[in-house]
Amino acid sequence: MKSLLPAFVLAGMLSLPVHAADLPAEDVVMTPAQQQTLGITTLEPEAVSTVAGQELPALVTVAPDQVHLIAAPQAGLLEYMPSAVGDEVMEGQVIARLKSPELVSLQRDFLQTLSQQRLAQTAMTRDEMLFKEGVIARRRYLETQSAYEEMNAALEERRQTLLLAGMAARDIAELQQQRRLTTTLQVRAPITGVVIERLAEPGQRLTMSDPIYRLANLDPLWLEIRVPLEQLPSLAAGAEVKVAGLGAAGRLLSVGRDVDAASQTVRVRAELTSGSGALRPGQYVQASIAGVAGTDRYQLPAAAVVRSGQHSIVFVQTATGFSPRIVEVLGTQNGKTVFVARFAPQERVAVTGLAAVKGAAMGLGGGE
Repeated sequence: MKSLLPAFVLAGMLSLPVHAADLPAEDVVMTPAQQQTLGITTLEPEAVSTVAGQELPALVTVAPDQVHLIAAPQAGLLEYMPSAVGDEVMEGQVIARLKSPELVSLQRDFLQTLSQQRLAQTAMTRDEMLFKEGVIARRRYLETQSAYEEMNAALEERRQTLLLAGMAARDIAELQQQRRLTTTLQVRAPITGVVIERLAEPGQRLTMSDPIYRLANLDPLWLEIRVPLEQLPSLAAGAEVKVAGLGAAGRLLSVGRDVDAASQTVRVRAELTSGSGALRPGQYVQASIAGVAGTDRYQLPAAAVVRSGQHSIVFVQTATGFSPRIVEVLGTQNGKTVFVARFAPQERVAVTGLAAVKGAAMGLGGGE
């Protein structure tokens, strides 16, 4: 057993070299009073259920259901495209204008049907009053009512045709009120998002369904991470994902089943739920995924784990002092070192004053 070092030797402990052959093999005898004098404190190792993995390259992407392709609803001349790539647009904002002759006939049909519907409504109101007064037969009243309902259905059909042609509900309401035909078709943004691609230019003649813009809602963003095959067993959906240096974090959504033959990696997807404001689609970042820890995984403040030659060790408190124990370091997370080791219930490990304990374990200084 090694005894406690004299106090005048302890000041230089941290600078002394340690060689592979110097792995502590014996316990350190140290009374509680000596531990207090040297400022040695202990903690119980904290078991961990997840371990942050190594940082891997990740591509920032947009979820497929958050990307919208804006296409020409009618054939015509594209005359106005105010938004550039990267611009934010609001839902309902005009992002393009088309000159479409076909639009005129659709509007005319709508207005004609609107007039017929109003006549049918007037006839319905008149016959309803006459029927209540007993002037007309019930059959005539029912025929007038049926004609009115048919005109309502025809008007709704014309309205839906205009919506499919690209007119917004507000534009149809304005047409219904002012009864003024126009060849100009306003193309409005269906979502609040960002322009990620311009697919046409003003002055271009478009056919129906020709693409104009690609818009995306960038909240939330996704990450596509290529993970080596050997790390897959420790991953599970819902695991925490962090982006190095940018403060962004999220959760693992899915683990792919296809393996890239060249790199022997599998693509996994994660959704960023916080801190994604500094990221852009197409950007490459470094991300880590918390894996399932398994058994005998613990964490302690980084100072509690010291190097001794080729080994990492901790000093476990005993009845007479401290006993060195080899551990396998897995990494760090939240400022603490994560490692593999075995501990008995309620065992405690030295976390401060390690210079004195390590020096005594190496046999530096004389006995008492």
